[in-house]
Amino acid sequence: MDDAISEVKQALDGQVAAWNKGELENAMDFYWESPDMLWISRNGTEKGWQEVLEMFQTDFTDRSKMGEYTYEPLHIEQVSPEAVYYVYRWKIELQGRKLMGGVSSQLWKKVDGRWVITSEHAS
Repeated sequence: MDDAISEVKQALDGQVAAWNKGELENAMDFYWESPDMLWISRNGTEKGWQEVLEMFQTDFTDRSKMGEYTYEPLHIEQVSPEAVYYVYRWKIELQGRKLMGGVSSQLWKKVDGRWVITSEHAS
């Protein structure tokens, strides 16, 4: 059980590191590359890995504006042998100013031997 939680924590750290390097596509590698991947925000839902990538590419056309992503874990639990639920507080800052932030909940599933985010609610 603890292995899955450790692996998911490490995966989220990898995603955040890619984001902080301005590597949007590498950060997207941590999401399930499927038309069934679900993104939920205050604007509604977006379904599909490609659609979420395009949304991020539109919002962050200039990689220098991606800022620095940091997070604080709030809750993590393994809900099955192949699924981990992770809730954390996050923020993105650029030049010392908060661009955005809130609380996210992610459902991580083990797909083809690796942990990926299959659903995220960011608010």
